[in-house]
Amino acid sequence: MRNRRTFSFVFAVTLLSAAAIPSQAADWSRFRGPNGAGVFETSGLPIEFGPDKNVVWKTALPMGKSSPILTANRIFLTGHEDGKLYTVCLDRATGKILWRREAPGRRLEKMHQLNDEASASPATDGENVYVFFGGYGMLSYGPDGNERWRKPMGPFTNFHGMGASPVLADGKLLMVVDQDINAFVIALNVEDGATAWRVERPDMIHSFSTPVIHRPKNGGAELIVPGSYQMVSYEVATGKEVWRVKGLTYQVKSVPVIEDDILYFNGWAPGGEPAVHLELPNFPEMLKRFDADKDSHLSKTEIPTEWHPGNWDMQDLNKDTVFDARDWKYYQSRRTSTNATMAIKLGGRGDITATHVLWRHDKSLPDVPSVLLYRDVLYEIKKGGIATTLNPKTGAVIKMGRLMEALDDYYASPVAADGKVYMASMLGKITVLSAAGEWEIIATSDLGEEIFATPALADGRMYVRTSAALYCFGKAD
Repeated sequence: MRNRRTFSFVFAVTLLSAAAIPSQAADWSRFRGPNGAGVFETSGLPIEFGPDKNVVWKTALPMGKSSPILTANRIFLTGHEDGKLYTVCLDRATGKILWRREAPGRRLEKMHQLNDEASASPATDGENVYVFFGGYGMLSYGPDGNERWRKPMGPFTNFHGMGASPVLADGKLLMVVDQDINAFVIALNVEDGATAWRVERPDMIHSFSTPVIHRPKNGGAELIVPGSYQMVSYEVATGKEVWRVKGLTYQVKSVPVIEDDILYFNGWAPGGEPAVHLELPNFPEMLKRFDADKDSHLSKTEIPTEWHPGNWDMQDLNKDTVFDARDWKYYQSRRTSTNATMAIKLGGRGDITATHVLWRHDKSLPDVPSVLLYRDVLYEIKKGGIATTLNPKTGAVIKMGRLMEALDDYYASPVAADGKVYMASMLGKITVLSAAGEWEIIATSDLGEEIFATPALADGRMYVRTSAALYCFGKAD
């Protein structure tokens, strides 16, 4: 009898101990969680949020728009304050700031008013953290906050400022640097920051999409990188190109999602609607017809007014005040580029545009937020609070409707758990939907603080960065 009681006691303690240990939240170890999918199947999340509602803790932070990433017991973020760039580490249980480290330098670069010096989210291997600042480059810190290595980079030529976040795979830290001149993707060894490989992307201009990792059944890991007008896959081990798909819009921001060897992606940019497409002559024809001073360039006065870009400086990639052949090529491509949500069958080689694109959908598309694939339904949220669900097999619309209490702009991507979808608006409205093609609104809350960062989920908790603080939300035990 004593043995049986002893066994029961030990078994119960083991179960309690296991329940008390948080899951390895390295699953939310990069921007938007597991491989950028935005899904973490945890239960017990609240459906109402507020400054004083379901708040486990709240911690004031320096300014920044990077999203929180998690280890089993820590949270990493970046920010800036008093002209300095910081990496911040917090305790997951209490929100206490454990350490804050200043970057070795700071460089001011041109950026969009909605961008931020600390917009790239960190990545973690569960102990160490890896960060990127457009105003400095790459840094790695150990769990105690000691610097492991640094790699200054830049200056950059992204018209709106840098926006992609680093990712980890197979002992490498991978960073996409899509800019107007000298775009590239680079792989650094995680131990010392040394360059493992670097691949130039001369046919890319400024974009902001964070890549994802694909692990095919036969073959090594691939880094899938959306960019201007095309998506390219590279071998993680070598940087060798595997495949590419053409037909994307010119300026991409969202993150791809992969499930069952099918990739889903949304790309939207101004001018990508068919109604405003404009077929323009090729550059040699333009020079023949309009190059009045015969200098082999096109000035503002030489291009017909009705063909002028809305933003000349953005299309003038090298900022020499005139259009050369490269400038015109990208402007010409922009005027015929197409916004779309699309599905791509993975596993091809070379140019797979004609063979592996399964479907495209071009109505009511998000600008910045990524698609969410959850329980066999694709979710999108567009400016104005327009939520759309799609059938992932066909791209057909299931339901489109407005979030009536959150008719707002959206920059955070939707996340999901426990049969619910969470959408956070710029003005701080958090709407909870039932996870279904024919979704219904469960609740809408107002934090009263701006939200640009995508929330993180783990172990019955939601971590939401606002313009002023990091909140940990959870139901009271």
